Amino acid sequence: MTHIASILSTLQVESVTPHILRIPLDKPVTTPMGVVDSTIAVLVNVKTTAGEEGWGEVWCNFPRFGAYHRAVIVNKVISPFLKSRSFAGPYEAFHAMHKAANVIRLQSGETGPFSAAIAGVDIALWDIVGKREKQPIWKLLGGKSGSIQAYGSLGRSKGFEPLVEEGLKRGFRAFKLRCWGNPDQHIDAYVKARAMVGPDVDLMADANSSFPLENAVEWANKFKDVKLAFLEEAIPVDSPLDAWKTLSAGAPMRIAGGENMIDTNTITTATNSGVYGVLQPDMTKFGGFSGLMDLSHQIVAKGIRFCPHMFSAAPGLMASAHLLAASNSPDGSLEYGIEYNPPRDEFIQREVTNGRIEIGDAPGLGMTLDSAKMDKYRVAVPAY
Repeated sequence: MTHIASILSTLQVESVTPHILRIPLDKPVTTPMGVVDSTIAVLVNVKTTAGEEGWGEVWCNFPRFGAYHRAVIVNKVISPFLKSRSFAGPYEAFHAMHKAANVIRLQSGETGPFSAAIAGVDIALWDIVGKREKQPIWKLLGGKSGSIQAYGSLGRSKGFEPLVEEGLKRGFRAFKLRCWGNPDQHIDAYVKARAMVGPDVDLMADANSSFPLENAVEWANKFKDVKLAFLEEAIPVDSPLDAWKTLSAGAPMRIAGGENMIDTNTITTATNSGVYGVLQPDMTKFGGFSGLMDLSHQIVAKGIRFCPHMFSAAPGLMASAHLLAASNSPDGSLEYGIEYNPPRDEFIQREVTNGRIEIGDAPGLGMTLDSAKMDKYRVAVPAY
């Protein structure tokens, strides 16, 4: 039995409540996934019959209206099931939720929304158990240190200069810019960024699956002179494995991916493929702690850099930080968006010192959410 499965702590759930937070952006941002016109998050509050409560987060970045659908899944499918019986702990509840939702998942063809809803609830259940055991989750799950690396992640390459400058002042020592489509449109930004941060700061690129397979190796090599630490999702995750192997063999930097891997088999195959130098599953999209903890150990054991994907709100960021610390990865790094993000920054602020963040020893996720602040951004969950 794995360590995470052996943590038994009876859970009798009284309520599961999703909260949608939405904040319109002054300037919409165009991405390969669509136009981003707001910051949005689905937070989940779980309470037990003993009066305990925990917080989690459900991935909902794209499409933006998907937040409403995921919140309804939590209300109409996950909540009634969890309240119908008790569980020996979060691990048992996680697998029971997946089993109970399997038929409707298959019938609807909506693996992603159900996966994300269950992941968010799982995070909240572990928050409860950590508080109950008076331990931070990273320590409860076997982490040796609550000090982790973090890199500053930007949602753009154009106009990056003030954000990287601010990031350097804040203490970040690694940065990732986006490079959608042909790198000829972005390479100047990377040359400038390298000159700005110097040779000793990691610089990464995220292509968001936008390189055509036939151009992927050629386009990856356009970044050779800027010395990228890794190139993320140059091609779609569902591209043939041979295409990934060709890219990995021909690229001058490590290949990264994982944020769109939403089942155990896909992540295990990627871990064993020999393709990836960096793996980045998103625990609010799939797995939570129960589904990803063992997989993170497999990734680290293979010598792959473990860098959890996270570009959303406070519970997701803190959960990802705990997951990284619990993995005991020697070179892992937490993605930390450095642009202002109200669903995160209104509730937590983490100091960065020489590229590292201290998670701390507060029980559970180690964070609280202010209801009054949430009210400023809250929108109604559909009743149907």
